Amino acid sequence: MATFTAKPVENLLRAKSVAIIGASQKGAWPMGIYRNLKGAKFPGGVYLINPNYQELYGDKCYPNLAACPEVPDELLILIPTRAVLGVLEEAAKLGTRSATIYTAGFGEGDDEKGKERAQQMRELCDRTGMVICGPNCMGSYSVGAGLWTFPTATPLLKKGPVGLIFQSGGSLGNWIKGATERGIGFSYAISSGNEVSLDLVDYLSFLIDDPDTKVITLMVEGIRRPAEFMAEAERALKIGKPILAVKLGRSEMGKRQAISHTGSLAGADEVFDAMCKRLGIVRCPTLEDMTEITLAFMLGRFPKGSRAAIVVNSGGMKGLICDHCEDLNTNLAQLSDKTKEAVRPLIPPELAVENPLECGVAGFGDEAGFINIVKLHAEDPGVDLMAIHGELPRGQTRNADLFKSVLEATDKPVLAFGRSTYSCTDESRAFQEEARMPFLQAIKPTLRALAGLGLYGERRIAGVAKLPEANGNPAVLEGEMLSKLLQSKGIGLPKQALANSATDAAARAKEIGFPVALKLIAADVVHKTESGAVVLGLKNADEVQSEGQKLLAKSSGKAQLLVQEMVQGTEVLIGARTDPQYGPFLMVGLGGIFVEVLKDVSLRLLPVDEKEARAMLTELRGYKVLQGVRGQGPRDVDALVKAMVGLSEVFSAHRNTLSDMEINPIMVRAQGQGAAAVDVRLVRK
Repeated sequence: MATFTAKPVENLLRAKSVAIIGASQKGAWPMGIYRNLKGAKFPGGVYLINPNYQELYGDKCYPNLAACPEVPDELLILIPTRAVLGVLEEAAKLGTRSATIYTAGFGEGDDEKGKERAQQMRELCDRTGMVICGPNCMGSYSVGAGLWTFPTATPLLKKGPVGLIFQSGGSLGNWIKGATERGIGFSYAISSGNEVSLDLVDYLSFLIDDPDTKVITLMVEGIRRPAEFMAEAERALKIGKPILAVKLGRSEMGKRQAISHTGSLAGADEVFDAMCKRLGIVRCPTLEDMTEITLAFMLGRFPKGSRAAIVVNSGGMKGLICDHCEDLNTNLAQLSDKTKEAVRPLIPPELAVENPLECGVAGFGDEAGFINIVKLHAEDPGVDLMAIHGELPRGQTRNADLFKSVLEATDKPVLAFGRSTYSCTDESRAFQEEARMPFLQAIKPTLRALAGLGLYGERRIAGVAKLPEANGNPAVLEGEMLSKLLQSKGIGLPKQALANSATDAAARAKEIGFPVALKLIAADVVHKTESGAVVLGLKNADEVQSEGQKLLAKSSGKAQLLVQEMVQGTEVLIGARTDPQYGPFLMVGLGGIFVEVLKDVSLRLLPVDEKEARAMLTELRGYKVLQGVRGQGPRDVDALVKAMVGLSEVFSAHRNTLSDMEINPIMVRAQGQGAAAVDVRLVRK
């Protein structure tokens, strides 16, 4: 695990006094910050700095920092770019410990002068010990302390368990308003801007240590220190602080935007996703999903698994849920016979006792009866968590005690949800708080919330697998020794033999049995198919000799011919390589159109064990091909899993020597007949 020393974020987020540099009648942001501080009842000094005014907003205005009655802990800087560094130098000499810089012009995009200014700012921070939020940010909220330095109008935020770090200030301001309407309370909320000084990892470390923060929610454009980020995420997992994340850069256009906007490099989204799965970080595909998933995690209950039970009162709602369950691969619990027998007399006889459960009339107008059915599901040992139909009141009088009683009857997570979105009122929020149950909106976000809770619960129990030391002997990656190594790791090989000439290849082919494949092995030929270095289906020795001579002529250096039996089976690609940000990973995908056109692949960071390998396969859209389709029986998935684990072990041990290792394809034969690595490609560093 990477170690680092976090910068003193508390200098910024726990400042006792602030100075607004660039306070003015003309700018909306200085006035907005002032009003937010006063509205939040910030108890410390708020000093307005502008030599052109003696009074602003009905308060005294000072010509410079030295004229203030005390040295402010934090500067809130809204002045032209050219003047910022001078003000920071002056403040550092006076003893100011932190600054929030709203001004842009410090390294965004391709501005070389801006990058120079950003470097000067870093050097100033290193020299003086000052910490900076931004530049080009929109401030932060220390909710309980009333230190609200956000520049736009803010609703009355409720203190609560959620800490936010957004690399987009505008998105933070927009999201926090909607989240507040839904009853979400906050400890801190930070827009990090260009991260010249304090960055995502520093803020994350602060929130992990903060006793008031129970859930951490991120909007990420790029991670500057991935190793440290992963170490902090693992620490959060160990102490039970969930991290939820929206990640920009999923598309090529999104990646370009992330780079131009923050100067960060957006890593490959698939590898980022693999990192999240390894560390129990719950990804939210949209900001709307983030709201629902945050509510779900605010409950503070984590399941032991992902098996979900869903109870609703409407057949139409059940139908919608079933459609989305299939799309989202929801892990529906199998109800026990005991549960089914207990539920049977409580619902109309024409309705099936199954999961999801439709209660029909038992769920309409008889909330107590509905809750009783829910409690029976909660008692089932095969159920890890639940979602139940429930909407917040808007204009009608209802008692929250029934929903509260569900949570009192079980320690499992239980989420109430409605089939679509609706507006909340003060009455709605009060009901949710009294019920102590989160009320989610819309079916798909609710199912994603269930999946997120399940992922987090399982990862907490499993822990984070440690990557072994890279201690492989490079000598075993050659010739016959490589074949023996692969087979010892469960990676089956076809019948094959190396030949130094076309004549020798023909002889080897007779021993193997026709038809055979012939491949050119040469240092200057990496991708055999693209180079025309593979010939398939040779039926006799004459064909092997003729094609062998043609292949050898393609290489200008030392070359050999590999003669292989023609293997029948389903083509699968498995490969391992090292991502520069997140480390070594394993990839699997079905061959042909699935990989090349549909990009149907699954990734995990190494090491990968048997359970993880099986989970990877089930994520593939083409997994049904391995289960058997169109008259073909199931493939030997066990052999494929063994090969995936073997490749994980080989690459882990030799990752200091290899930059890439790929088996493309491994042919997966019928169930019980194994799998054969037809083409193994190694790329050495």
